[in-house]
Amino acid sequence: METVGDRVKARRVELGWTQEALAEKAGVSTSFLSDLENDRRGASAKNLHDIAQVLGLSLDYLMTGRGPKTAQDADSREVRIPSSLARLASEAGLSFRQTLTLLDIQRQIIAALKTEATPGTAGPVSPL
Repeated sequence: METVGDRVKARRVELGWTQEALAEKAGVSTSFLSDLENDRRGASAKNLHDIAQVLGLSLDYLMTGRGPKTAQDADSREVRIPSSLARLASEAGLSFRQTLTLLDIQRQIIAALKTEATPGTAGPVSPL
């Protein structure tokens, strides 16, 4: 019977990635990933979610081996990271999880600026 680790390894190999590359992108250690792929340990929901996103797999498929294989097949929301943020993350050596956190913060700031600049509020706010 195929395990979560088997599916992670199969997709990683399909993408041509090393364990080190996947571990870095998902924000986990290489030893953790090796243990997961070799069915020596389980993973938290957060780690599985991050690994699924990085691999472009649906969480349902990663966990059960059933359902749509890729997140796009599952009609999930695709995360688009602006090129400027991707460059910053790469230069700073940020993990995928850390990059998503920065993206979320950026979106919150933009939403707050738009709210404050709406007529009838305190007035316009200059962009960062």
